[in-house]
Amino acid sequence: MTSRRLIRIKVLQLLYAYSKKDRATLAEIERDLMQSMKKSTDLYYETLLLLTELRHKAFQKIDTARNRHIASNEDLHPNMRFVENPVFDIIEKNRKFLLYINSNLISWNASPETIVYFYNKLVNWEKYKQYMNQPQVTFEEHKQLVLDIFAELIIQDDFFFQVMEEKNIYWNDDFELVLSIVYKTLWRIQPDMNNESDLLYPVYKVQEDHEFARTLARRAFLEYEKNIPIIDQYAPNWEIERISDMDKLIMSCAISELRNFPSIPIKVTLDEYIEISKTYSSPKSCAFINGILDKVLKQLQESKEIVKKGRGLIE
Repeated sequence: MTSRRLIRIKVLQLLYAYSKKDRATLAEIERDLMQSMKKSTDLYYETLLLLTELRHKAFQKIDTARNRHIASNEDLHPNMRFVENPVFDIIEKNRKFLLYINSNLISWNASPETIVYFYNKLVNWEKYKQYMNQPQVTFEEHKQLVLDIFAELIIQDDFFFQVMEEKNIYWNDDFELVLSIVYKTLWRIQPDMNNESDLLYPVYKVQEDHEFARTLARRAFLEYEKNIPIIDQYAPNWEIERISDMDKLIMSCAISELRNFPSIPIKVTLDEYIEISKTYSSPKSCAFINGILDKVLKQLQESKEIVKKGRGLIE
């Protein structure tokens, strides 16, 4: 999934939600859209923070054991490999990471049971045991363990998604994109990265994606009543009332995007909304929507309502 597809999904969901209200304003939709996009970024940082919290839990366990009234030799001389894993330091000390989690109050303090759950799972994991018992470990092996914790131990567990959905019910649509960016972030970590390194990826391009989101929401909202008669015209065997609200919104958003974004290729717009319909509409909707949009496209081209600018976009 791309960030633009996620934006399209968010716009559709908000338009659908607000269509069920007696009075919906464009200002409300834009406000909630920006908030929803911010929450995608929160998910990115929350997931990275979860990884570092496992290191903190390990240190906490070591510290508690050391301070026992009767401490064993193992308690006094623990294996520090995991808590000294340099990958955690690179993440935790990154200035941008610290600034975001502190400014946005990103924390796992309210969910200590989640940290305990994944920590217990970690220490009983065969890969962790092998890592801890190796005579020596390279930086790449340190990094590979963190990658494996994320990719195998955490996101393969339904409990992770359950916890995240309880934190924010809208994250369900964000997981595919955001978790792929988390993995990409971990994969690119290098030993020479310092606190100021450009380690973290933006979930959205601040200027381009935010402008795309606002414009799409605005035009789709304002042009809906204009688009519906066009859809109706090419659905002769269907009364417009029989077409589901989501199908009408998908087609209307596609039409508004075709009209208002001269730099986005026609094929990209059509393919994106067809893909979205496979998930958010009924099984038969995809072919229906595809057929209607093909006919609408020809009309918009003939009336010159679609103007594409840029190399390779003149169709």
